[in-house]
Amino acid sequence: MTSTRGALRIAAVAGRRDLEDWLAVPGRANATDPAWVPIPDYFEKRRISPRHAPFFANGEAALFVAHRNDQPVGRISAQQNDRHLQTHGDATGHFGFFDCIDDEEAAAGLVAAAAQWLSSRGLNRMVGPVSFSLNEEAGCLVEGFETAPAVLMPHHPPWAGRLLENCGMTKEIDLLAYRNPNVDLPPAAARIAAKAQANPRVDTRPMNMRRFGPELRRMFDIAGDAWRDNWGFVPFAEAEIRNAIRELRPILRPELGQFLTVDGEDVGFLLVLPNVNEIFARLTPRRLALLDPLRIYATLLLKPPRTFRVPLMGIRQAHQASPLGGMLLAALCGRLGALGERFRPQWTEMSWILETNRPMIRIAEMFGGAPVKRYRIYAKEL
Repeated sequence: MTSTRGALRIAAVAGRRDLEDWLAVPGRANATDPAWVPIPDYFEKRRISPRHAPFFANGEAALFVAHRNDQPVGRISAQQNDRHLQTHGDATGHFGFFDCIDDEEAAAGLVAAAAQWLSSRGLNRMVGPVSFSLNEEAGCLVEGFETAPAVLMPHHPPWAGRLLENCGMTKEIDLLAYRNPNVDLPPAAARIAAKAQANPRVDTRPMNMRRFGPELRRMFDIAGDAWRDNWGFVPFAEAEIRNAIRELRPILRPELGQFLTVDGEDVGFLLVLPNVNEIFARLTPRRLALLDPLRIYATLLLKPPRTFRVPLMGIRQAHQASPLGGMLLAALCGRLGALGERFRPQWTEMSWILETNRPMIRIAEMFGGAPVKRYRIYAKEL
């Protein structure tokens, strides 16, 4: 549906009023959607702030907002990720933070503004949405609109993918999300995990919270090795690691970080996040006072969420290819049982998983059946 009511204006975010309009767009695009979870302004502002967001240590970005009759109706970002260019050398830029009412003209104007910004920097392809990188929110929701998103996963109305496709975007790859609604492991998964854990060479251990920084760095080091051949992977930047240490320290517990060891060496890990979207859904939309992050952390301690997300897990490639490979992955996932012992979760989401990652999909299907959500990455030649 294309709106013709009032003139359309696309502008770069350049001041406080523009920023307020930018922040208001998701609420307008999802106004009638009960599954949408508004992220408070305090956190949204930090995500796009050159002062706080780790992306800006190795990249630059521009934000654009669309107005009709002086009302914000859409938004988008355009970004140049220097680490992606250093890793892949493919002259690809990215776009993200795409939200829009069902207005094809507005969407086309936003995509054109992002494309022009990227072209002016010598880039010849745009891929997204990623906000700002694959290590943050990624993809446009194309299946699974009925349920609320897990923490750090995007949500879009059903027309968002169509709007991008009508702008000449084509599918690049899909990202999948699986949810295990059970506290106990499914029988097939439990058998494989038990077999691996019975091997005297294999063990698991919780992360040492007294050495939180080094432990998290070890996880990122394993991830860098495990994922280095995956589509779009870019090694974690130092700024991203430092930010993760700072942001995750208040919300993690030993059971939420697990290491897999072989012959006493850490070769795999599993990281689980409490789904703070449960808490955000109860807040007054958008607004959050300066001290309210402390109240959120206190809520996590006193009344933790009943839902969780696994955003990071991996096994070093040398062990993926070993005779133990499949069992090691199952043994690692088997540690999700520790959540049941402590938190009695309603569900745990494993996301996101590349649609091309067959070994991980087999394990995820064993734990959670069919995917509950599908997110699409689009691409367009410039």
